[in-house]
Amino acid sequence: MISRRSMLRGAVACAVCMGAGGASRLLPAEAASGTIATLEGPGSALLPAERLALRAPVVPDGKLLFPVDAATDCYILDNFAADRGGRLHEGVDIMGSAGNAVFAVADGTLTKRYTNTGTAGWGWTLYDDRTNVTYKYFHLTDDPNGRSQGDRVSVGDVLGFVGASGTSSATNFHLHFEVRPNNVPVDPLALLFVDPTGCGVSPKIR
Repeated sequence: MISRRSMLRGAVACAVCMGAGGASRLLPAEAASGTIATLEGPGSALLPAERLALRAPVVPDGKLLFPVDAATDCYILDNFAADRGGRLHEGVDIMGSAGNAVFAVADGTLTKRYTNTGTAGWGWTLYDDRTNVTYKYFHLTDDPNGRSQGDRVSVGDVLGFVGASGTSSATNFHLHFEVRPNNVPVDPLALLFVDPTGCGVSPKIR
């Protein structure tokens, strides 16, 4: 049985993923064509596994692809620059969507793999060398979807899955997401293409 994390869900609500209603993973060629794979014979099941892929939606200029395959319990904490006991929170937290796919919001290189040490949990740093912008993803599950540090990825590639690693509770499922032009954190909320996701947004947290 294919696990919940191995499928991209919510294609209609999220306007991001293709084939969420089926039981098959999308292969890169199928993501480009919009078709779904089927098994045509016993040998088909023995084909090499492929990473999850998707057809990225058209994102307005100046906006970023929403980094999570949002579930119905998704909401965003507007907590950039919130006081964390002497330090400022350098991203926003996208709550809910436990086990759902997390996407690359830009073409770039995975420059660091966080390995569940400290408060970041499992995660990635993605660097776009064309724009000199760094993106950080924290609190993922331990499944990197076949990615390795140093890999090149494209916008819409699946980097991992929403988890609760590095948090104070095993059920505190969320993605901590940062945007850092010239490695200086800015508020991601104004940049994210939230409209098609159905995610709510909390009042500003200080």
